[in-house]
Amino acid sequence: MGSIKMSEKYRAFGLFLIFVFSSASVYASSPSVSLSAEIFRLQTIASGSSANSHSALERHNAFMSLARLHRLSGNAQGTLAAFEGALSLFPADGRTLLEYGRFLVSVGEYERAAASVAAFMQTNPARDSLIEGWHLAAEIEAFGFGNLHHLSVLAAEGEFAHLHSGILYTLWRLSGSDAYRARLVSSFPQSPEALIAAGQVSFAATPLWILFPGRDSIALAPQAASPPIAASPPQAVSTPTASPSISGRFLQAGLFSQEVNARTFAEQLTRAGFNSHVITRNINGRNHWAVGVGGGNDENAMLRSLQAAGFQAFPVQQ
Repeated sequence: MGSIKMSEKYRAFGLFLIFVFSSASVYASSPSVSLSAEIFRLQTIASGSSANSHSALERHNAFMSLARLHRLSGNAQGTLAAFEGALSLFPADGRTLLEYGRFLVSVGEYERAAASVAAFMQTNPARDSLIEGWHLAAEIEAFGFGNLHHLSVLAAEGEFAHLHSGILYTLWRLSGSDAYRARLVSSFPQSPEALIAAGQVSFAATPLWILFPGRDSIALAPQAASPPIAASPPQAVSTPTASPSISGRFLQAGLFSQEVNARTFAEQLTRAGFNSHVITRNINGRNHWAVGVGGGNDENAMLRSLQAAGFQAFPVQQ
């Protein structure tokens, strides 16, 4: 009996070895493809220069795959060329226009992004498409031109309820107002945005944080005794460098990624009769320039004056 058990044991071990070696031979026969080789293959299809003829749709799909690969590898010029190649084949393709617009936002090309969104909305009149377009257009206004008004309106619209956690997160990050953070945490406590706002998770830095593609790169923060969300203190997400001459809280009327645009906007405030200030804010490791005025002794009165002059402003922490 002992010999039978031993033989069965060796037989099982032999089958295991056969499985291991056969699996290894299968994997050995399927070598991985290098990034450069895959890019070359897709470029050949997209350009139409391969021996086999490819349809316009196949070429378009190759361009879109190229855009994704270049984007992941940090090649902005390659990504731009791939998107433009895809649009040269199907200029009215909604998904391409939308992804192109999002990419342009990520590299700070806000005006071109706005043009892409406008083209998307003109060629995709379906209601769901319009909602996507309005949302991205509001994000561009907020992040590119410091205008938070459109985004704050969407935060109260029922049709945009599925986007509200991201919208509130964006408003909180840009304005520095803890009111948005509190609303985010209380209304959407289990959303990725609320968990970030509560300091329970961290995410990989990305120039596209404003559009929150970082959902797929969220990582748990170092394990520690995490307090309940409601008890978590506000985080200092951005650090403004305020001028000592500012009286009262800083009322931010605009936020810009380029200093020259901030200075131009500050001149508009000055011409309207306000004592404008430009301060530097570091958001996600990148410098931005906030434009606004001091709240003085009566912050609400100053906000009303700004609104009457056509400026939307929000109090932010200095």
